[in-house]
Amino acid sequence: MNNYERMAELLFPNINKTNQDLEKIYPIRKNNPTVTRFAPSPTGFLHIGGVYTALINRSLASGENDVFMLRLEDTDKKREVAGSRKIICDIFNKLGLKIDEGVVNEFDEVGEYGPYVQSERVEIYHIMAKYLVQKGYAYPCFCTEEDLAQIREQQQALKVTPGYYGSYAKYRNITVEEAQSLIEQNKNYVLRFRVSEDAPLRVTLSDLIRGDIEMENNFNDFVLLKENGIPTYHFAHACDDHFMRTTHVIRGEEWMASFPIHKQLFEALDFALPLYAHVAPVMKQEGESRRKLSKRKDPEANAEFYLQEGYPNKALFVYLYTLINSNFEEWYLANKDASLNDFKISFDNMQLSGALYDLSKLNSISSEIIYEYDEEENTTNVINWAQEFNQELYNRLNNDRDFVLKLMKTQGKNSMEHRKDLTHYGAFMDIFGIFYDDVFASSQMPLDTLYENIKKEDLKTIIDGFKNYFNSLKSGEEITLKDLAKELGYTDKKKFAKNPEMYRGVVFQFYKALRLLLTHSEHGISMDDVISVLGHDRIMERLEKGYQYGE
Repeated sequence: MNNYERMAELLFPNINKTNQDLEKIYPIRKNNPTVTRFAPSPTGFLHIGGVYTALINRSLASGENDVFMLRLEDTDKKREVAGSRKIICDIFNKLGLKIDEGVVNEFDEVGEYGPYVQSERVEIYHIMAKYLVQKGYAYPCFCTEEDLAQIREQQQALKVTPGYYGSYAKYRNITVEEAQSLIEQNKNYVLRFRVSEDAPLRVTLSDLIRGDIEMENNFNDFVLLKENGIPTYHFAHACDDHFMRTTHVIRGEEWMASFPIHKQLFEALDFALPLYAHVAPVMKQEGESRRKLSKRKDPEANAEFYLQEGYPNKALFVYLYTLINSNFEEWYLANKDASLNDFKISFDNMQLSGALYDLSKLNSISSEIIYEYDEEENTTNVINWAQEFNQELYNRLNNDRDFVLKLMKTQGKNSMEHRKDLTHYGAFMDIFGIFYDDVFASSQMPLDTLYENIKKEDLKTIIDGFKNYFNSLKSGEEITLKDLAKELGYTDKKKFAKNPEMYRGVVFQFYKALRLLLTHSEHGISMDDVISVLGHDRIMERLEKGYQYGE
């Protein structure tokens, strides 16, 4: 037994399995599938950029034998937030992002390559850590924080590159006997990777999006296992992706700088490198500059935002695909009835710079998709959304489904004006709330706007005319609003411009006054739809309340 093997037995006396045992437990997958993974940390928040990356992973692994995994990277217990697993899984399930393997809900996993939670894979990491020690690629480091600070100060004084490497790596050449003595003294230690002395100065990353990228190699003896035996991200990543047989690692570009470390690890572990694609971050325009979409500043950065606001899943995915691939919009316009799964993503069509996130564009896409649904489907969708996210609204809508249906008939391709007012179901009351009597009663009439269109002294006469008109409709008389406008002294712009003293105003003022009296709003669905939705009795009640504005 050589010194490296003796060191391995000292550090891992209870590890009896070998790397070859793990190769048998987690064999190469049959049929040469594409295997991708999304591996968030359970920090209580899933960024929309994570969904963006997950969608790329899901889309890439869409063949019959392909596998998309959801793995939880929970080695940093200080950042972990209770309930995060449920939050992440719920988002995936509600968005319809199918998970083939891995964590599927709060309690369950599926697949034969688990566990799929890193904290439950410690034995695997220790087996491979022992293997690295046996090969001379790892050693125990007993440096304290004070020791590391002293090394940094020495390097600063000498103006050399800071880090733990070469002659500055205090325990790089520690003997078995020295390690045993310190362990017997209950000294804490981490396990560090021993970078080869003949490591090349530069390495090349062959990125699926960016092509070949040359970068400086890593020369720091980085940490593999922390003092508590839990692996660092770098070490866990290598072990997990190998034994889960991941073929493609698609992750944010911030991880590009870690590639030299990962390459060293994969080579030392005798693992084949997966293919890498580093995705640019989702950006937001702020003034004349761009910044990353921030979970602290931007509510739309949170993936739960889209569920809570009631965006159709299809709308969110269509929008994200437009950010993922520059050729998607052209494909989508030609294949609107096809499944989004039919679109084949291309690394060649991915942006090298950060995609600009634009909520107004999402709203536009979402309104188009809601427009394509019929009133029955939209009624069901808004009520189902409210049941989960707004119980008070659910009670209101569910108690009078027919009225919701009547409101939804004002939208979409079957409506009078082909309206697209509803951008997401969470905006229902913003668009239609005014048609509910309690909301109307508590709303404010924009008096300045009303008096711009009707003279205060004419208001009673106008309201009387409106009431007579609607009573005439009820009794079956064939009179139009245009007839009423003329009768009350309103005309077209040309005639009014020639003889303003002969008329009360122009016809559009007459119509706007009616809209204001019935909805307290300048804009909205067509007046024919307003009249149809409210019906005679509600119209008469609202006109009656309008008299107060002429007093």
